[in-house]
Amino acid sequence: MKTRIIDLLDLPDEILLIIFNKLGSFDVLYSLLNSTQRLDRIARSSYSKSINFSIELSDGQICPIDSAKLHRFNIEMLPQIHDRIQMMTLEPTNIERILSSQFPNLHTFVLVGFSPDLLLNYFTENSSIIHLLKERIKSMTLKIRNEVFNDISFTNSFERILLICEKCTYLGMNQSEMTLNIYVKTFDDCLYLLDGRMKSLSSFTVRVTFIEPSSKATDSCEKLLHLNEFSLTCPLFTTAYDCRIVRLLQRMINLKKLTLYLYTLRLKVIDGIVLNENILCHMLNLDKFIFHICMFMPTCYTNDYVSTNHIENTFINWKYSQVGCSIDHLSNATSYCHIYSIPIQMTYLMYATKSIRNHYFPFLFDLTLYDTRPFEYDFFQWLSKAIPLLKYLTVDNFQAQVNKFENQSCILYNNLVRLRLTHAHTDYAYQFLCDTKARVPKLSILKIQYDKLVIVTDNFTNITTQINCNQLKKLIFDEIIVCPEHFHDYFPYFTE
Repeated sequence: MKTRIIDLLDLPDEILLIIFNKLGSFDVLYSLLNSTQRLDRIARSSYSKSINFSIELSDGQICPIDSAKLHRFNIEMLPQIHDRIQMMTLEPTNIERILSSQFPNLHTFVLVGFSPDLLLNYFTENSSIIHLLKERIKSMTLKIRNEVFNDISFTNSFERILLICEKCTYLGMNQSEMTLNIYVKTFDDCLYLLDGRMKSLSSFTVRVTFIEPSSKATDSCEKLLHLNEFSLTCPLFTTAYDCRIVRLLQRMINLKKLTLYLYTLRLKVIDGIVLNENILCHMLNLDKFIFHICMFMPTCYTNDYVSTNHIENTFINWKYSQVGCSIDHLSNATSYCHIYSIPIQMTYLMYATKSIRNHYFPFLFDLTLYDTRPFEYDFFQWLSKAIPLLKYLTVDNFQAQVNKFENQSCILYNNLVRLRLTHAHTDYAYQFLCDTKARVPKLSILKIQYDKLVIVTDNFTNITTQINCNQLKKLIFDEIIVCPEHFHDYFPYFTE
């Protein structure tokens, strides 16, 4: 029986493609371009649209292509197919060498093996490839290892990419799920990140400086089908709850976890019924809802004087967690209402009145107190125990304390670093600066009106306030002052 030798060219195109697919686009083009007419045709037609300029080892590590091979490819082969290439996979050592040529139809990048710093270097206005990124790239995928990118570097990279790649309509990762944690200035910036380009975004945490009631662009109605977790925090009051925030949340129909920390200005209270009808009925898969919503309501425009019991009753059949609430109708024709999930997870709380005394705040470190009724000694005694991590405290209350007893025990504020008393009665300065009333071992920053500080310290001679004042390193006044000669004796660590 004669042995038959089968030549590669004897095989049909379909079999050749199966074989060549095992090699990868770069090796096929490097080996077959300018060989036989048939193999050259197959290489050009099937492997020149998408080229992988990287080598992935079995352990996931990325290696560069041999420098000599890459040099020959750039000189001899790229010029022949440059107008056919639509997609490239690039690694750090070859990106500039390859992209020094012109690729008129290139629109997709896959970037592998980039560190955060190296990646960000290419997405700047001074980058050698800036025009390509801005004018051509419509799709981009990052293939990265989890140990290379932390949350901050990951967020910075995505924010920079979206800013530079103006025509990019898709941004993703090799991972099936993508997480983004970011700070933005406006709600428009938040919506910009949720415009549909990051298809694999599954978890999005955003802190917005201000949520404006109107937008320069039309808010999208596209459903965010892949988003499983969403957290929105805004520290300033907004009137945009109904017109913008609710509309965004209604797009998140597959959400499993929702976190909201909001301060709203509206005429009616947000209770369990409102939350269900406006938001939660659109999220059938929601398992966990963590929230704190503060409402400021000018009662001069409404007769809706709801009570705490009324609000609590709207959460009777609440399936997510226990809910706490407080509402205060103050003497200045305003009402403040807080609703929050329990256990309480908030880290900052503003416009807290005397009514917050019913709960424990294990994570809270930034607190602003506001009331038209005085905060008495027993309130601060509760505060020191219920908020053990309190670091920053602002007291906004011009009402004098009623119960001023000299035999009150000293209260320990073990972690208090900064105290703001600019809009507070002098009684609260006494409450914290007198060593018989308060121990503040870490207090270093005080903001207060100068004339009140003069009164409390008896023109910087009062012995009972000197111990707590001695440790202050920074004093902040609203007005420019000329310190008296003995001022620095009272505040030895103060530097102007």
